[in-house]
Amino acid sequence: MNPLDFGNGVNTFYLISQFFALIATICSLIAVQKRRKVQLLNYNTLSSLCAIFHYAFLGAWSGMVTKSIATIRNGIATYEASKKRTSKLIPVLFVVFYIISGIASFSSWYSLLPTVAASIYTIAIYRVDVSKIRKYALLGSSLWLLYDICVFSVVGIISESIFIVDDLTAIYRFRKKKKSKKG
Repeated sequence: MNPLDFGNGVNTFYLISQFFALIATICSLIAVQKRRKVQLLNYNTLSSLCAIFHYAFLGAWSGMVTKSIATIRNGIATYEASKKRTSKLIPVLFVVFYIISGIASFSSWYSLLPTVAASIYTIAIYRVDVSKIRKYALLGSSLWLLYDICVFSVVGIISESIFIVDDLTAIYRFRKKKKSKKG
């Protein structure tokens, strides 16, 4: 008997991966409801950090590498947002890093999904308008959902489904508030 197996086919590493996915989900749910870019990015950094472990314990290397780069990217973007300045070179460099990591960790067609999702989100966080970040996040969540289905992360599947609904809700809620302030 495998010491990491509970006897019913459930692997300890799988359960640990799902625990980290749950913590990452909680951080992301808090992030999407933040109005200020710095707050949103701080919670996304914590989420990415937990997601590194989620994908590592799952053995989903493309997701792990992508989230590792995302943690660094989010930290830099948070710092820049707090200083009220943005670099045009940094997002380009991160997209290049994602492409290189996507090639290096390629194992199947779906291993490219994290690369595309992270590249889209990188472009989004360097936009000034938080509402645009949410729209790009919606597209990224759809790609991560497909990836989580392919690597069979149950919490990831549930999380990305929640993020899609949550992003849509936040977009609607903030758009409604913006219209009521104008009118």
